[in-house]
Amino acid sequence: MANANKEMQLRKTCKLYAYVLTAQGKEVPERILECRDSDGSEEYDCIVDCVADLSQALKDLDSDAFNKIVKNTDSQEARELAHWWEMYQLYIPLETK
Repeated sequence: MANANKEMQLRKTCKLYAYVLTAQGKEVPERILECRDSDGSEEYDCIVDCVADLSQALKDLDSDAFNKIVKNTDSQEARELAHWWEMYQLYIPLETK
């Protein structure tokens, strides 16, 4: 059961990463699209861990882009992303320089 939950969370992260890249007009890598679109029913499911990529993409956004992409309350994906980012910051402390 734990593996199924982890796979579900990794797919969700790929979905959110694809959303961020698309919102910036960037190309989404095929492996991210495959993971996002998989439903877990395939014998071999393409699971990609893109947590570090998504967190770095969010860190790299300027404040205007962050507000447009993450704080857009009209978008379900943005709300999910805002929740993901909040949980990420709680459980994985951001580096301080």
